[in-house]
Order: sequence, then structure tokens, then C-alpha cells
Amino acid sequence: MKYKLLILNFLFIGLGFTQKHVAPYKGSYHLDFDGTNQIMIEKGLASADQEIPEEVKKQMEEITLKIQKGKITMNIMGKKREMKFSDRPSSKEEGTCDLVLILDKDEAIEGARENFLTLLSLGDGKIQLISEQSNDTNNFVWKRIE
Repeated sequence: MKYKLLILNFLFIGLGFTQKHVAPYKGSYHLDFDGTNQIMIEKGLASADQEIPEEVKKQMEEITLKIQKGKITMNIMGKKREMKFSDRPSSKEEGTCDLVLILDKDEAIEGARENFLTLLSLGDGKIQLISEQSNDTNNFVWKRIE
């Protein structure tokens, strides 16, 4: 009985410390069109004098991100993608924390590299999620919805 209580104690203490790195960033975000456009211009993916059609702007403004305890949800063009994660201190100097993606058993590939997103805080309620894999969403700037 004494050992059961000891194990339960460690379990509750461990749960209290989970998700501590990402906690300040939990919430809902919209795609920040101007911030995203600026990054794409800096990377040479867009031109500063290129006019973006209003229809495209409207579609981009409907892209959302939600960070919750243990999962992130992206809604892009009406397609919802949910990913489970655990957080840890960032492996990158400029990063705030890493979100280590947890794959379901049927998605996991034995011997595959760890897949994670690095959260960068840009200030003013803006963040970026950078994947080690080639990913178009690396250029997205997200702005917290108040």
C-alpha cells in the first residue's frame, strides 16, 4: 500500500510539470497575413510589389491554429488536422520550446527520426511553428486571438 501511494504521488507530481514550456502559448491563433507575407518576401518566395488578390487574402485569414494541453489543431482551407504533442525546452537557440509530435501506432515508422515543431515567439502575441521537415507552414506567422 505504501508503494502504491508513493507511485501515485510521483505520477501527480509529474503531471503537474507537464506542458509547462508551451503553457504561455495556449490559445487560439489566426494567420497573420502581413507577417506571413513579410517572411515570404524575405525568403524570396513572394515579391514586395506583387498584388495579392482579395480572395486569397480572405482564404488565408480563415486559417486557424489552436494550441491546447497536449494537442494542436490547424484548420487550413476547411481541413482540420489535429496533432498530439509533448513539450520540452527548445533544441534551437532562437526557439521558445519544442512540440514533439506523438504519432499513433499505425502512423509510426520504426527507426524514423523524431518529428517536432519549434515554437518561436515573435512578440506582440505572434508565434511561428518551424518543422524540421520541409513544410509550407514554416512561413506562417500566427497572431493570438484575444
